[in-house]
Amino acid sequence: MTFASLIAAVVIGTWNGNWFPSGRAEHRAHPDVEAATVSAAAKMLAAGLRQVDPAGTNDVILCLNEIRGPKVASNLVAQIGRAGLRVAVVSGYRRRDRFDQQQDVIATTLPVAEASWSRWRQNGKLTPPRGYAFAAVVVDSATTANVYAVHLKSNYGATTEEIAAANRAKRAAAVEQIVRQEKPKRGKANRPVIVAGDLNADKWRKEFADERVFGLLEDARFANALELLPANARGTHPSRRHGDSALDYVFVRGLPFCGLPVIAQAEGLSDHCAVFVLVK
Repeated sequence: MTFASLIAAVVIGTWNGNWFPSGRAEHRAHPDVEAATVSAAAKMLAAGLRQVDPAGTNDVILCLNEIRGPKVASNLVAQIGRAGLRVAVVSGYRRRDRFDQQQDVIATTLPVAEASWSRWRQNGKLTPPRGYAFAAVVVDSATTANVYAVHLKSNYGATTEEIAAANRAKRAAAVEQIVRQEKPKRGKANRPVIVAGDLNADKWRKEFADERVFGLLEDARFANALELLPANARGTHPSRRHGDSALDYVFVRGLPFCGLPVIAQAEGLSDHCAVFVLVK
């Protein structure tokens, strides 16, 4: 038994399901195929949870990206099989005349004091897509933590430096909004904050050297779980052609990490791995 399993802790996990459960944009797979994908993904997430919490005694917070909607989210969470785990909030982003198939989800075993979702604030042509799912979860009788599930602008289609720069600006605008909202207030008890999800940027790859999101979070005193791992073990987005990238993160302020994070392979269910870490 590890030290981490002997102390009171919460498991934080994040996973981008890649247009879950169809695996393709604007496409619906056969119902039997989608049902099989949901079941397989639930088993994968359950296995990842067991890696960081073998006894299954700690509470859980999951931040999920690219989930089609509430029905899929609740079905997936139920099949994980974790006692008390339930969906706290599903975003409701819309694309033109219908709901987006890339929704953000927070699920937890903890009591939820508040749950909501929001689009990012308007910023003209640099308005970020989507937004965030939010839940205030009661960690213990004296502590409520603010949780954000985020999926920042991707680099897909960035064929020019002008487009790439706009994508970076959109990612930065999203993180700046959370940092402003969660700015510590002098003389007040400030809640711990968790920001987890697909940031679509890699802190350590040279092509992301101009990214501001990591500096913004670090300046706001957020700790990065992936920093605990060696450089060759941080990849959450595998690629034989380009090499593994670290795109999926758990940032925490006010809740110390205990033990190393686990990166669970998605086993072909997504192009992203799941990330799990314990906080004390």
